[in-house]
Amino acid sequence: MLISPALLGVQIRCRGGFRKERSALGAHLRNGRQSRPMKYKVLIALLFGSGAVSSICLLLNIHSLVVSVVASILLLPGGVLATFLFRASEITPPLAVLAGNALMYSAAAFIVLVVLPSSLSVAAMRLVTIRLTIPAMLLVGFACVPAFNPLWPRGMAELTKQEKGLQEALPLGMGLDQARAVLLSKRIRFQEGTESSETVVLKREDTSITAGAGERVMWGRLETDASQFPCGYDIEVVLVFGPDERIKDQYVHRSRVCP
Repeated sequence: MLISPALLGVQIRCRGGFRKERSALGAHLRNGRQSRPMKYKVLIALLFGSGAVSSICLLLNIHSLVVSVVASILLLPGGVLATFLFRASEITPPLAVLAGNALMYSAAAFIVLVVLPSSLSVAAMRLVTIRLTIPAMLLVGFACVPAFNPLWPRGMAELTKQEKGLQEALPLGMGLDQARAVLLSKRIRFQEGTESSETVVLKREDTSITAGAGERVMWGRLETDASQFPCGYDIEVVLVFGPDERIKDQYVHRSRVCP
């Protein structure tokens, strides 16, 4: 039986096209199989990073100097990142610290999973991902509850109330004896003295107070229960009295006290 050249060309083209499609399908399936391990490595790294950071935060509830120091060091990378991003804010958001550390530890875990050879199959990695999901979610959930995580600020509302009340209780123009009585009633330990020459008695980033020669200065601190790990807060009091023994300048503001 004779086959025309035209028909023969059609058959050759069909066979060639079929081989190309089969080759493309095989490549697609191989790429799909290769992408699965990478997907699970990413998920495992994210779960490990978020769970590990949440565990470290919860360990801060253990009242131990060693635990606090180690945990602070482990949380330092994300804390530095969060502080840089929120440098304009007095308080670094705890969620930003958590997210920053989780991102860094997840990246480190992912690099380890990619670089080190692994004999785990896709099914095994899938099983690891499933087993890590619930514990990681629980740890993250607890870390986001202020009562369980010392990174969350505590007592800040009361600190604001105390600060404002003390500012109002020590207005400009108040006499020396009245100021002493207020400080004693608030149980604030204070000291006082007379400057022999013009002296800068207080210098902060946003303010500076100078006392002239012969002027009386009173200073003290009110300890509070407000805190955000690892620092606490006191209210700093500096009063400058003029020659008439009345307050001519005052500084009554919160001050961070860090170890």
